[in-house]
Amino acid sequence: MAYDAVPLDRLSYIREKLGLSGDDLAVLEPYRHLFTSRKEEFAEYFYQFFDNIAETHLILEHEGRPGGLRKTWAAWFELFFNSTLDTTLLAYLWRIGIRHVEVNLDQRYSNLGFSVIRQFCNQIALAEIPPDKSTPVLSTINKMLDLCLLIETEAYIHNTTRCDLEVMKEVADRVRNPVTVIGGNIKRLQKKVDTESKEYDLLGRLFAENQRLEGMVRDIRVYMDMFGGELHLESVAVTEAVKEAVEKVRAEDPATRNGVRVEIDADPEAGPVTGDPVALQHLFYYLLQNSFEAAAADKGLIRITVVSEKKASRNIRVEISNTGTLIQANDAERLFTPFFSTKAAGTGFGLPIARLAARRHYGKLEFEPLSEGGARVVVTLPAS
Repeated sequence: MAYDAVPLDRLSYIREKLGLSGDDLAVLEPYRHLFTSRKEEFAEYFYQFFDNIAETHLILEHEGRPGGLRKTWAAWFELFFNSTLDTTLLAYLWRIGIRHVEVNLDQRYSNLGFSVIRQFCNQIALAEIPPDKSTPVLSTINKMLDLCLLIETEAYIHNTTRCDLEVMKEVADRVRNPVTVIGGNIKRLQKKVDTESKEYDLLGRLFAENQRLEGMVRDIRVYMDMFGGELHLESVAVTEAVKEAVEKVRAEDPATRNGVRVEIDADPEAGPVTGDPVALQHLFYYLLQNSFEAAAADKGLIRITVVSEKKASRNIRVEISNTGTLIQANDAERLFTPFFSTKAAGTGFGLPIARLAARRHYGKLEFEPLSEGGARVVVTLPAS
């Protein structure tokens, strides 16, 4: 499996936020050899600790190269104390996190391992470094270990999630083409039978189900991209994004949706937000698709307001309410669960995609069924 390039900018940012600097390395410099000379002792200490845990004992018992892990841990310990915290170390730590994904190592044991390393280093420092020097030395070591733990965990989570996303995307891509072909064949067959026949009606229902599956495959792909894709941030005019989404949704089914009235009340002072234009378009598209479907049954009404909150946070608030059938209270939260839909032709991904898009922009999405029927959705996004 191919992996993404090492995100050195992100890892350097973590190092910076931990406050690691040349001053820390200067504190450690006189004592580097004190620790590196104990690398074999550390490797044995580390080995014995995990050998006494039943789950990890099984791994050690079936080690492919006897003594290989001890050599690896000794080399890690030496590199750690000889490091200048440059990008070589950052990349090395990132690759360790990836390796843990490849061997399916439980990340909890990796976290436990760093606690063991701290214990070992504390024992050496307290026993062999003067008391007035041991505290700053241990402070530096602890920050360095925090850096290692954060980078390895970041790599582990990033690549574990990426593996899951790749599987889901591959499934969606492999299903999409056959479903499209099947839909085309159904339409061709339908043209060959009497429009008043049972066969025509049956093929129509099959085609409708096929269209639902096509939509589900499309929405799964959008959800996966929204979940794991990188956001490309720029200034986005929220009111314009909402209006574009209204026109896009209406144009998909003009015969039904042109009968729905849409009222937009946009505050001229509602400024832009910093966001990904595509992700925000998905956010409003799926919310409005849901509103149009609910309101179309009775040629109802959709009201949209865009305002700038008069608070210190200066959030942009978008409220979308629509008429429609009464939503049961116990269905309200389930609507944000993938694959759950109250509509026969629904894919169950529209609202989950919208909420995910809001959260990825550090905003929130609130859904409220209305007592008279229909619903109100409130999206809050940080202003630029």
